[in-house]
Amino acid sequence: MNTNKNKDKLKRISFVSGEDFYFLTYLIIICLKEFSNKKFIFKDHRKLTYLMQIISSSTAVNILIENHNEEILKPFDKEFLFDVYVKASLHQREVYKIVRSLEKNGVVTVIDTEKVDCYNIEILDKVRLESFFDTDIFDRELNNSAILKSYFKSINTLGLDGLIGKVFIKYGLNLWAN
Repeated sequence: MNTNKNKDKLKRISFVSGEDFYFLTYLIIICLKEFSNKKFIFKDHRKLTYLMQIISSSTAVNILIENHNEEILKPFDKEFLFDVYVKASLHQREVYKIVRSLEKNGVVTVIDTEKVDCYNIEILDKVRLESFFDTDIFDRELNNSAILKSYFKSINTLGLDGLIGKVFIKYGLNLWAN
C-alpha cells in the first residue's frame, strides 16, 4: 500500500497529470498496447482521449464496473463521468499531435479510414513499445485497462459513437455531439 502511494507521489512530481505531454504519451501508448487488436491495430484514434481519461482514473473505472448492469447512476458518479468526458474532449488536439509525433518517430503508423477525420493506428515498433513498460510506475493504469477490457470486451471494434454510447450515454449522461 505504501509503495503505491510512493509511486503516485513520484508520478505527480514527474508529470502534471492530464496536461503533461509525457504523461499523455504514456497513456496513449498504454491504450495502444492494451486496446489494439491481434494485428496491433487500434481502430478509430478519436477513442484514445476517452480511454486515456478512464484508465488514468481508478474512480472512473470503479464507477463503470460497479454500475455495469445499471442504467441510472448516483448523482456523484454521473458528475464524475461527465467530468471525464469533458476532460477527454478537451485533450483531443493534443492527443492527435502526440500520435503524429509517434508516427514521425517510427513507433506507429496512421492509417486513413473511410471517415474523413478518423484514423486507425498500427503499432510498428513493438519492441520499443514494450520497453516503455520496464518500469512499474504505470501499473495502476495497466491494471485499470485490464479491468475495463474484462467488462467491455469489444472496445477495439467500436467506433467513437459506440464507445461513447457504452461508457457515457448508457448511464444517462446527456452529451453534446462530437
